Amino acid sequence: MIEDESDSVEIDADSEISSLIETLDESTPSAPDLRDSSKSSSERFSGISLKESLKSREQALSSIDDLLISRGIRLVLFLPIITVALFILAQTYRSTNPEWWSGSVSNIFFGLSFSKAVYALALVVMIADLLLLMILHYLLWVTQRIFMIETEEITSTGVTFRSAHGYSEMKAVIEGSSNQLRLSTSLIVLSTIFLAIALNFSIDTQGIPVFIALSTGSLLAGHSIYMVSNRPRMNTIDPWGLLEAFSPPIHPALLNKPFTDVIRAHVDPLLAVKVAKYVGSFSDDLQKGVSLSDLQEHLLRTLHMLRSGTIDEDEFKSSLSSVIDPETIGKILDHPELGEETLDRLLMHARDRCAPFFRLDDRLRLHLKNPSPSGIWFDVDMENLTLGQANLFAHVQNHTSETQDLILRVQTPDFRPNECVYRLRTNAHNDDSRGSTYFDEMKNLMNSSKIVWQSLIPSSMGDATVTVRLEDSSGNLISGRVLTAQIRPDLLTRLRMTTGAVFMFGAALAVVSPILPYLTSLFGL
Repeated sequence: MIEDESDSVEIDADSEISSLIETLDESTPSAPDLRDSSKSSSERFSGISLKESLKSREQALSSIDDLLISRGIRLVLFLPIITVALFILAQTYRSTNPEWWSGSVSNIFFGLSFSKAVYALALVVMIADLLLLMILHYLLWVTQRIFMIETEEITSTGVTFRSAHGYSEMKAVIEGSSNQLRLSTSLIVLSTIFLAIALNFSIDTQGIPVFIALSTGSLLAGHSIYMVSNRPRMNTIDPWGLLEAFSPPIHPALLNKPFTDVIRAHVDPLLAVKVAKYVGSFSDDLQKGVSLSDLQEHLLRTLHMLRSGTIDEDEFKSSLSSVIDPETIGKILDHPELGEETLDRLLMHARDRCAPFFRLDDRLRLHLKNPSPSGIWFDVDMENLTLGQANLFAHVQNHTSETQDLILRVQTPDFRPNECVYRLRTNAHNDDSRGSTYFDEMKNLMNSSKIVWQSLIPSSMGDATVTVRLEDSSGNLISGRVLTAQIRPDLLTRLRMTTGAVFMFGAALAVVSPILPYLTSLFGL
């Protein structure tokens, strides 16, 4: 049960930002040892130069990754399949050569038999696949190294960065991706070794099929692990490059500044520190009565409206001028690292992770154009298809003339927790803000609204239902919603998992196939 009796339970975002900025701006100890100053300066310079060197390497490696590996041609997905096809072709002509192979064609391949030449070609393809995987390994190592350097830089300023929410989880994701890639690469290396050993003997040697089978099995197993692992793409080149490696371990249940709270929950700790310090630099440019948290909320909301086509560029800048000096707007949007592009990426990332919130906000804007004459406006949204955590958002807006004490109940047999109860106190909506700036209207709206964000964990697969009830203080039903959802993976995930399972089954079959004749003879079959 969560109670909301007054504004005292809401997070003071201004204090949070201010304290973080003060910590970041703290100076070094007051009495440094001058004898160590040259040494520390040298160490800092060395760290900066190392970081810049790693960044340049990461830039080059990421370009190769985008072109050949994770995106673009995606050779890592197709090269193992090509290798298996070559194995099948070589095995088909193991005892004979095609007519066209004899003569000049065979001489080009140093007089090798067709089967052995095809196996040699498969070996070349496997080596090429290994080289691409090694590039991925090195790229991931460079990214991890830069992440640790930047962590040390922030920690040295006095910020307890390693204790921040999500840091341990994000570090675990990065290390887990490295371990998965290491296992996949090890199996493909083993496959390459088995094939190289097989090529050292005559194709008619008795043990060759065993080595070929082990090579095929190792290759399919390694590729299966690569397919199933779903490694997140991450880098430190872009400010938003680590977002995919981060999942919010904690988020507010009651949203004070909705856009700020939702997007902040999905921002990785490294970027969150940079954004907090960056936003704090505009504290002197704010309009009278506007706080830093107001600036963040209004900027994110109006930028979302701009990108969704609700307002145009001129209306966007005009709306921002009501909260900050118009000359400062260009500085905010044109910043090379944390400007408009980064804000767009944060919005896109939050929309992908929390689509129900943005659908609910769109319906809220439609409601504002045709507001209810009186009463309580109530709306709910959540994912229709989910496998992991589901996000349920409920918006309550008080259009009556007095403060209302309400009870919000979330009940479901298919998710955990099975029941949640929120006690909400909503202020009366003030219509005097009509005709004023959009900022004033939204501030008044949020003052008379309560937005609940509840995470739900599926307890079983299949169809699921969630009942949301809005009651008055006496328990009488005001409004209610019944939401249905399907708990299962999406089509792309199912395809990826199925393909990985097929490859793993093929690997097991390939490894077992050499001993099947011995087993059948043992049992007299």
